[in-house]
Amino acid sequence: MNINALAVANYFIELADKDGKEIHLLGLIKRVYIAHGFSLALRGKSLLDERFDKVEAWKYGPVIPSVYHSFKSSKRNAITPEEKAVIMVGEDELNLRFDVAELTDDWAKSVCEMVWKRYITFSDNELVTLLHEKFSPWFMSYEEGKNNPIPDDLTQRHYTRVVEYAKQRVQR
Repeated sequence: MNINALAVANYFIELADKDGKEIHLLGLIKRVYIAHGFSLALRGKSLLDERFDKVEAWKYGPVIPSVYHSFKSSKRNAITPEEKAVIMVGEDELNLRFDVAELTDDWAKSVCEMVWKRYITFSDNELVTLLHEKFSPWFMSYEEGKNNPIPDDLTQRHYTRVVEYAKQRVQR
């Protein structure tokens, strides 16, 4: 199965459950975006399926609409493993076949695990603030009332700077 935003989101739900933590829609969307950014920076590899997954600049930060629409029914409640997103995996003459979107790529899993560990203590509002920083990809793309796309090249450049900054801090 290809890597896609719903598989990444489902993996974050698994990580939260494993650690006994709650994860809500806002924090889930932000973590999927952050993982996508780090994957672009570290390997030039997207964690989104370009056919279905786009990143847009919404009022509360970067949003991947496929993730938002798959989990929006949870509203402000914690998302449970039973609510994992499903995707169509095939069809025959009479039926469509669906399955839970699973993340099977080891690189993608390792990026998600790194993001989960790094941002586990961040509240949803802290993640929004982090992603609203001046000159962030969201900041450069957002226009009130529009859901402008956030280009991957902006995201990649931003997270490359984040990685470089982290390397410099470790070397001190």
